[in-house]
Amino acid sequence: YHVWTKGHAPTNYAKWRTATTPYKVEWEADFEPYVVVRRDCPEYDQRFVGFGWNKVSHIMELDAQEYDLIVLPNAFMIHMPHAPSFDISKFRSSPSYRYCLTTLKDEFHQDLSR
Repeated sequence: YHVWTKGHAPTNYAKWRTATTPYKVEWEADFEPYVVVRRDCPEYDQRFVGFGWNKVSHIMELDAQEYDLIVLPNAFMIHMPHAPSFDISKFRSSPSYRYCLTTLKDEFHQDLSR
């Protein structure tokens, strides 16, 4: 959450550190929490492969279907540091990649609003 604060801001880590009961959070733009869901929940949108918007679009879909986003106290996971992926390198260096991702995001928003 230190690298992409918007991705985890709704979790409210200051609250989580002292929480003793689960608490609900509301979806916000660019939220991409790590989640535990049932197998029958909506799958990731296949348009988003490589780097960009796979987790964000999934959470948007869950929110649109009125899933509750619940933060659990005394539960956490560790994201191990790693070298930048090939896909994020392409995202950073390729205007075409970024243009395509923007186009897919716009298409996703249109589909979600139906």
